[in-house]
Amino acid sequence: MVVAHPDDEIIGTGGTISKLHSEGKTVKVIVFHLGGESVRGVLDETQGQDVRHKELDEVSRYLEFAHETWGIQEVTDRRDVVRKLVKEIRDFKPDIVFTHAPQDRHHLHASVSSTTTEAAWHASQLYYLDLGRPWRTSSVYYFEVWDLFTSPSFLVNTTQFMERKKKAMSLYASQLIAFPKIMEYIEALAIVRGVEAGSKYAEAFQRAPILPEVR
Repeated sequence: MVVAHPDDEIIGTGGTISKLHSEGKTVKVIVFHLGGESVRGVLDETQGQDVRHKELDEVSRYLEFAHETWGIQEVTDRRDVVRKLVKEIRDFKPDIVFTHAPQDRHHLHASVSSTTTEAAWHASQLYYLDLGRPWRTSSVYYFEVWDLFTSPSFLVNTTQFMERKKKAMSLYASQLIAFPKIMEYIEALAIVRGVEAGSKYAEAFQRAPILPEVR
């Protein structure tokens, strides 16, 4: 799972993370940047990043996922970022990669989406062989944060895991201050997707066209 900032993984996939863990799957979250500017009441961004890093640690312990932060605030050297992602994919060998949707209006969300999608394809091919043997993930799925899908291609019933998702979000205390309505937003979106899924709550995904499905 590749995200721009801590809490993106919970807003978009918190229920799915919990469900995967309940099925015995290993989940790892790559965070491009800690985003300390959104923390209220701190003197500088470095202090804000410290706050968000501690929150991320607490959330990852609660939902039991591994994580890394890369300190990439802007994608200024695209090739370097793609290579870093290719190496991560080949080292971790994920079955599925989740990331932001390409139409997300946040500039770093969109950059994370495009570089991750490109890296998933490169990782499966005979490119960058200095970074390890090719690894083909079965699918790349985009998730929702602020910009919603008009036609999701995949829905996950998260009814059983909604309380864990909300608890995980509450551990990002700084973001509850920055976005006072975030808990209501998370629940409302889950209800809407639940209507489509025929369940109380759900999360929506869009399959990236980068890798054809193999059956």
